[in-house]
Amino acid sequence: MVSSIDLKALNVFTLSTVTQDMIHKLVVKTLQVIPCLEDKNKKTTSEGKPLPSLMTFINRLVRYTNVYTGTLMTTLVYLERLKQKLPKNAQGLPCTRHRIFLSCLILASKFHNDSSPKNIHWANYTEGLFSITDVNLMERQLLYLLNWDLRVSNEEMVSHLGKFLDPIKEDLIRSSKMRQYLQKQQQAVAAQLQAEKELLATPSISRSSSTSSALSLGHMPSHSRASSMASCHYRQDSTSSVESLSPVMTKRWTNGVDPRIEMAAQNEEKELTRMLDHLCKGSN
Repeated sequence: MVSSIDLKALNVFTLSTVTQDMIHKLVVKTLQVIPCLEDKNKKTTSEGKPLPSLMTFINRLVRYTNVYTGTLMTTLVYLERLKQKLPKNAQGLPCTRHRIFLSCLILASKFHNDSSPKNIHWANYTEGLFSITDVNLMERQLLYLLNWDLRVSNEEMVSHLGKFLDPIKEDLIRSSKMRQYLQKQQQAVAAQLQAEKELLATPSISRSSSTSSALSLGHMPSHSRASSMASCHYRQDSTSSVESLSPVMTKRWTNGVDPRIEMAAQNEEKELTRMLDHLCKGSN
């Protein structure tokens, strides 16, 4: 099962440009497919052309076709499958590896792209090393050996490209950690700004309330002063009444009887006595 980080790294890798490290990987893999007879005195093809090194041959194809990185590196999977299919005692000619890689690249280009060069163009890209007949034959032979199964899974690509994907995955992990750190920093700054905003909003409400209270009090000074004056007059009247009381009344006041009530009662008693005396005199 391929992890999400592997898929991301694979996507990044397939969008990168072809490097010499990738071509070197292809050369090594192609050399491992089948052992070939080395004839130092005669390194030519069936067309009589001198046989270039495998590195030079692959570089030439990449330059002519401007192939995508994903398509080029898919040949690693086909080379591995072909290695598993060939007999252990199989042995090829000096040009066999060139044929194997060319046929793998042709099938990868045709299967994984909407449009790809025709076989006549591939023959031209070899600069006369192989004819159109040779190209057609090697394509059919490889299809037969691979049982016409050209599908390539992500698991296969990841397993063959570990050397290239590991640095990309490390960069992705660092970038992810950096994004998480920056996101936390942004959230902290946003929370701080929100707290400061709420803190600044609270005093303004208090000031407006204080101002309203002051204005309300400012509209009622005359009433308050009038009430205070009335209270002052009441206290003065009360003081005068208390001072005019006799010592007996003062004593009774201290006992809890209102002196004004006591005075009124005495006056009524005097008036009643006077009226009784007047009636008594009139009857005599």
